[in-house]
Amino acid sequence: MPISDEVLQREKNRFIAVKGDAKFGQAIAALNALGGQQWWHLVVRMDDGSWRVARFSELAESLSSTAHAAEVCLRDLQQLRMVSSIERISLDTKAAQTLSRKSAAQILVVTDNGLPIGILVEGVRRGVAAGENTGGLTMPGPSLDQLGGAYVKLKDYGSILLGSSKK
Repeated sequence: MPISDEVLQREKNRFIAVKGDAKFGQAIAALNALGGQQWWHLVVRMDDGSWRVARFSELAESLSSTAHAAEVCLRDLQQLRMVSSIERISLDTKAAQTLSRKSAAQILVVTDNGLPIGILVEGVRRGVAAGENTGGLTMPGPSLDQLGGAYVKLKDYGSILLGSSKK
C-alpha cells in the first residue's frame, strides 16, 4: 500500500520544492503565489539529484543580514539539511513515518517518478501558534517579502517549481 495522501496533506507536511539553481527570491515568490507560510519547508533538489530542506523561517533568519538575499542561489545555502527520498509506492505509510522519524533531519521527501509529491515531517513541531504565549520573548526580523523582494514575480524567472503541497 503506498504512502497515504491524507498523511502527506497534513498541515505539518506543507512544502515547496524547487531546483537547486533557483534563487531565494524565486522560492519566496512561489511560496507567496501558493499562499504559503514561513513555517513551510523549502525542499531543494541539488544538481546531483539529492534533496536538501529547511523551513523558510530558518532561511529568513540566517539571510537577514545578507545584502541582496533574493539573489542567493539555493544550492549554495549551508542551512539546508540533507534528507532522504523514497518513491511513494515503495513503502506503506507507517514504515515511511518510521524512516522519517529515524533520519537525522526527521524529514523524508516522497516522490512519484522522481518528482516530489510530499514530505513526511516526524518528531518536529511547527512552533508557537499565533496568539500563544511566548513568555514575552519575541525576535524581530525581516519578513520574507523584505528578504526576497516584495515585487519578485515567479514568472519573471521561468519555471523553478518542482512541486508543492496541495491545498
